Amino acid sequence: MEKNQVIYYHSASHQNNAEERMEKMEKLYETKEGQLSWKSLLPIGLTTIFVFAFAQIYGLFSHGVYSAFMSYAFLLPLTLIFLPKFINLCTGNRLWNLSLENGDEAGEKKLFFTSLAFFLWKSGVAVLTVGSIYKGVLEIYGTSGTFEWIYLVVGILALVSGGIAALLAKKE
Repeated sequence: MEKNQVIYYHSASHQNNAEERMEKMEKLYETKEGQLSWKSLLPIGLTTIFVFAFAQIYGLFSHGVYSAFMSYAFLLPLTLIFLPKFINLCTGNRLWNLSLENGDEAGEKKLFFTSLAFFLWKSGVAVLTVGSIYKGVLEIYGTSGTFEWIYLVVGILALVSGGIAALLAKKE
């Protein structure tokens, strides 16, 4: 095969793959399986409960020394992921609108930016939560580290990037 034939084959197969993915997403959306459901609250709810329980158990074995960073780390996933999803489910309004009106390249682009926004937002919350627990452990231990600020910077950058990706998805 010549070089041009390989490139043409790759681009043609990629286009068919994109069309198949769009068809699958449209079917999921039509059957309401791809929409936000009460089941989607379970993983983040369990994560929030785990972070809360971890902080409480760690506090029991810390000989009476507590840290606000450790005690309130559960509020990050609760307020930044769980509550917005819960409000969306209760009101029927979606903050992260994933409608697939068209199966063309614009729809694929919107799907990409929406997925990217979800990923970055959840990653930012995870980094901030882990950073808060890390800072709490260091405070309870009575020392300080050099990496606490990295968690804060990376977490905020991921949240801001996720917000920008969400705006780009709405714009498309």
